[in-house]
Amino acid sequence: MPSVNVRVAVAAVVVVGCGAPAVQAGFPPLEVQWSLDGSVVLDDLPFGVPNGTGGFRYDGGGTFGAVSMSYSLVGTPDPRISGSFALQNFSLATVEVVLQVTLPISPALLDSTSLTGSVAVGMTADDDGGTLAALAGIPFWQGLLDGIPVGGATDLLIGLNIMIAGPGSPDGAEEGFFQVVGPSVLETIGIRISFSLTPGEQVSFTSVFDVVPGPGGLAVVLFAAVLTRRRRRSG
Repeated sequence: MPSVNVRVAVAAVVVVGCGAPAVQAGFPPLEVQWSLDGSVVLDDLPFGVPNGTGGFRYDGGGTFGAVSMSYSLVGTPDPRISGSFALQNFSLATVEVVLQVTLPISPALLDSTSLTGSVAVGMTADDDGGTLAALAGIPFWQGLLDGIPVGGATDLLIGLNIMIAGPGSPDGAEEGFFQVVGPSVLETIGIRISFSLTPGEQVSFTSVFDVVPGPGGLAVVLFAAVLTRRRRRSG
């Protein structure tokens, strides 16, 4: 059967000031949590394998009812989280999904921080078409510091709604980048991705969240940057 591919790309960059680069002695475990329709189905503390560039790679996933999930992540002590995720909805109903990745840090990053984040998402729909959407009132992508969303310009794809009526030409969207000030971080950094997906569809993501002390110890003004949005359709 023919299928439809959708690509959405987003980048977010945050710039701030203070302090020197963080150094970690050892590397704490990364946590990966998937929730389906409000219930946690996977709460994983995967074993990290050194990746040869100062970080650790983590792989895992599983099938929960009629939904399959997988992830391949890299965590580094900067701290930084990067990697890819995939989900396929084999069920007969729309599912609501929340993915959260949390990385403990040591030492704390005091004063302000420099944050960089990005996400790209792609959906493949079956012949009946489908919809990938942000949950009501919740940004599709959020950067977390000590478990709390940074908010503001770092909330990405607010109100995302990608709908494919049926087989046809790809439809895509692109958004630009932001530069904002980040607060201090005492214990963890993380990312949260929240969405709904209709039956029969597949979705995949790549994402990065990088947090370091801002340079020089001076507060930096908020840069609310360039936002570009482009939609195209052929057919």
